[in-house]
Amino acid sequence: MTIALNQGFNSPFNSVFRGDSGGSAANTTGEEEFLPARQLNGSAPDISGLFPPGVLTLCEHQANWSTDITPQERKQLGDVCEKRFAEFCAGRSQARRLIAMINGTAQPLLIGDYRQPMWPSDVSGSISHSDQFCAVAVAPKEQIADLGIDVESFEALDPDVVDLVLTDNEISQTENSEDWVRKLIFSIKESNYKCCYRQVRAFIDFKQCEVSLDLAQQSYRSEIHCVDADKRDVHIQLTGKWLVEADHIFSSAVLSV
Repeated sequence: MTIALNQGFNSPFNSVFRGDSGGSAANTTGEEEFLPARQLNGSAPDISGLFPPGVLTLCEHQANWSTDITPQERKQLGDVCEKRFAEFCAGRSQARRLIAMINGTAQPLLIGDYRQPMWPSDVSGSISHSDQFCAVAVAPKEQIADLGIDVESFEALDPDVVDLVLTDNEISQTENSEDWVRKLIFSIKESNYKCCYRQVRAFIDFKQCEVSLDLAQQSYRSEIHCVDADKRDVHIQLTGKWLVEADHIFSSAVLSV
């Protein structure tokens, strides 16, 4: 487990793409205490450098995922397979701990109408997981309007989806790049969607987002042109960083206040 408190944030404690269903899971309803002590069996990357000061991050290896879940969260989740249950519990447990560091309350993190986490009104946050890692980032909303995080396995993007994910310009720019760079762009677009959802409240197509990579600085800029839930044209500019570690790609997106 790696928990990071970026410099610049004063804690009161002073310190959409995937989903599985089917099957059933145990009805675990225990409340988790703030940062509980438990045996750690795997290591996770430090992802704090992906975000600016004011953002709390937590990344845990699958071996250390908690199965704690609040009664309200368990009721909303319904019957899901064991894998989905484990991912959900890990993300919610980590998120609750970080939310408590911001507003002092480890409150349930419920599911919205479009399966998105319903973050408290004073918190911006994002959750992502792979088979091995669960990563969470949160920040006071007065400092960071919204943010996004994504975790993907380090491998080439499936050739069958390249034309669905990348714009013509992105395809041209990555023709001579290593195979994983296109997977990086996919990950960035995932983190962008999570970051912008509360702003647009509508689906953003992969082609409505165009990414410009800075491979040397491990950063990027992106431009999103879409239509929001009120049928208004929206133009959003985002910046973020990315990290390749432990055979995974981690990407971030930040929308400033």
